[in-house]
Amino acid sequence: MAISLRQRDAEQPARGPAGSSRHGWLVADIGGTNARFALADPQTRQLVAELTLSTAEATSLADLTRVYLAMTGAGPIEAACFAIAGPVSGDRCSLTNVDLEFSIEETRAELGFSTLLVVNDFAAVARSIPELGPQHLFQVGDVRPDLARGAVAVGPGTGLGVATIVPSDTGWSVLPGEGGHVALAGLHEDELEVVRELRNRWGYASAEMVLSGPGLVRLYGALAGARTESGDVRPEVIVERALSGADHTSAATLGMFCELLATVAANAALTTGATGGVFLAGGIVKRFPEFLARSGFRERFTWHPHAGSYLAQISTVIVTAPEPGLVGAVHVLADHEHAR
Repeated sequence: MAISLRQRDAEQPARGPAGSSRHGWLVADIGGTNARFALADPQTRQLVAELTLSTAEATSLADLTRVYLAMTGAGPIEAACFAIAGPVSGDRCSLTNVDLEFSIEETRAELGFSTLLVVNDFAAVARSIPELGPQHLFQVGDVRPDLARGAVAVGPGTGLGVATIVPSDTGWSVLPGEGGHVALAGLHEDELEVVRELRNRWGYASAEMVLSGPGLVRLYGALAGARTESGDVRPEVIVERALSGADHTSAATLGMFCELLATVAANAALTTGATGGVFLAGGIVKRFPEFLARSGFRERFTWHPHAGSYLAQISTVIVTAPEPGLVGAVHVLADHEHAR
C-alpha cells in the first residue's frame, strides 16, 4: 500500500490528537487516488499525524481506516468525518472513480465510533474556505472575495468537484453537487473539436472528462492527434513540460484547460448566484497558479454576451492550502457537534 507520511509526524507515533489518550477526532479526505487521514483536537481543531494511503488498494473503508489508526498509534476516537469523492445520499455510499462502496452505519459500528459523518469531498473543501488564511489563497484578477455573498468551490483532481457555501444564522451552510458531470461547452473551433471527439467516443462530453487529471491527459491526446490515455503521458508530465516551455502541445493543452475551466467556473457562479467568489481547488490547479493567472482564464471567465458585467464583479481565487478537505472535514464535524 502506497504511503506518504509527513516528516514531522513520522518521528514518533501520535497518541491522540494532542499527544494524550483522551478521546479525539478523526478526519479523512478519500479521493479516487489517495485517502488522506489526520487526527484533530476537538478543542483546537488542529490537525496532526497526517498520512496518505492509496485508495485504489483498499478492500474496504473500515480496513483502510484501521491501517491508518495502527500506523499512527492513535488513541481512542470518539467522532469522525469522512469526505468522499462521490455523492452522499442515504446510508450506502460509493466513490465515483474507484471501486469502493460502504454503509455509513456499518462502518461506524465496525470502527466503534460514536459519530461518523460522511460528506461529499467538495462539501468539505467548500467548508474550509472561511477558515483559510491569505497565505493559502492566490487571487486571479483584481476583484477581492466577499464570503458574505456566498462562494462556490470548483476543483479538478481525479474528478471534478463542485460545492457552494453560504453564510447562515448558525455559521455556514454547504450545498454539495455533482457539477463535474455537466455538459462541456466549447467556444472556439479547437475546443468544439475536442467536444465532438468526446461525444463521438462516449456519446456525451462532460466537464470532468477534460477538467481532471485523466481529463488533462485526454485533452493532450486530442490536441496531439493521438489517444494517450493508456498512461504513456501523465498529468504531472504535461504540467511540467508546459511550465518549462519544453513542449508546445503541453503548453497549448494547459492553456485550453484553463479556459475551459473558466467557462465551467463561470457557469457554476451563474447557476448558484455565489457572487462572493469562485475558489479553484483540487490537486491540479495549485501546481500552476501563475500560469493560470497569465492564461486566458480571467478573460474567459468574465466573457459573456449578456452576463459579462455580472461575472466581472466575482472574484476568482486558487486554493493553495495543502489539505483543504481535511480542514473542512474538521469544521463539518465541529459544526455538527456544536449543533447537538
